[in-house]
Amino acid sequence: MAVNRFGPNFPRLFVAALFQELSFSLLIHAPGYFSELGATEGRIGLLYSACALVSLLFRPLLGRILDLTHRRTVILVAAAGNVIVLFALSFTSVWGPLLWGLFLFQRTMQLALFTTILTYGADSIPMERRTQGLAIFGLSGLIPIAVGGYAGDVLIEATGFSGLFLAAAATSLLSWFVVWTLPVLPVRGRQPRRSFWAAFAQRTLLPLWFITLLFAIGMEAMFTFTRTFVEDRQVGTTGLFFGVYGLVAATTRILGGRFYDRVRHRPLLTASIAGFGVGLGFMAIAQSVPVLLVASVVMATAHGAAFPLLSSEVVNRARVNERGSAMATFTALFDVALLAGAPSVGFLIDGFSYLLAFSATGAVLIVGALVYQAWDRTLDPAMLVAEEIME
Repeated sequence: MAVNRFGPNFPRLFVAALFQELSFSLLIHAPGYFSELGATEGRIGLLYSACALVSLLFRPLLGRILDLTHRRTVILVAAAGNVIVLFALSFTSVWGPLLWGLFLFQRTMQLALFTTILTYGADSIPMERRTQGLAIFGLSGLIPIAVGGYAGDVLIEATGFSGLFLAAAATSLLSWFVVWTLPVLPVRGRQPRRSFWAAFAQRTLLPLWFITLLFAIGMEAMFTFTRTFVEDRQVGTTGLFFGVYGLVAATTRILGGRFYDRVRHRPLLTASIAGFGVGLGFMAIAQSVPVLLVASVVMATAHGAAFPLLSSEVVNRARVNERGSAMATFTALFDVALLAGAPSVGFLIDGFSYLLAFSATGAVLIVGALVYQAWDRTLDPAMLVAEEIME
């Protein structure tokens, strides 16, 4: 597959995203550092909850910045901030206000980079290949997940956590240099810009916000509780589950991506979200490794299709001048799921069982997919693609 099918900027943007996501993936080891400094699990959880809250509060401002400023400029500024704060974190040695401030700032830069790079990609990929392009672009996030965990273990063993933070800073800096070579993409549309909240409340986007939130809750339930689930059930391992998950999700992106722009998105998106719910159902009843792997394969296949379909639909429906606000809202829903959805699933596990928690979450996704299908069909098809003018 020739990557230039997705525009001349795609290869460099993919590499920039790959380096940036590798920087983020190394930080999955950060809780180990906080624990080493004496923080309890409760305090670490409180820090991550604060990060999610700050992220949500920052989204409206980020959306307006993206609507008014060149994406390349935002990426360069945020990446520079990310490099500086990671360098500073490598010299911290005390759990306290300074570390909290640095980590909250790093997470803010991280969300700005993720949202803006994704938006730049949507701007630069030709509309007729946008869904396939976003599917392939998503590999820049899946590959570092597999690499970051192992690379982090090696770095910590050899250099300690300071080396981990410096390596994360270095990969973010490499991304900055690649972004520097990218052109500015001035994007404007004929329709005037509105406020962030007007873009959020756009009628054609509401069904997408609804189904994205449900998908995000399902994902957070899986990512948050798989490790404790396999230990509780004594079936399989976390590494086996996510190894299969990553491989299948990536394969789905590569093989399925070429078809996404040729079929109607609504039925495929409905089937993908419902499929993720079915996968959670298999997870709920898993008492053996084969059933656990079936759950992994089903959810990974659904994930591989759902994310590029959702992001492509958001871009297609949003006004061109409000694409930044729309993408900021889209990514914010995953923070909402982490802040509210994951604890809700956790309470169900504590109060009842994994069987009830996973099966109930899966049922919500299946019913929600059908609600989305019916809701979205009520919209005028002519309203579902925004007018695009790029100069």
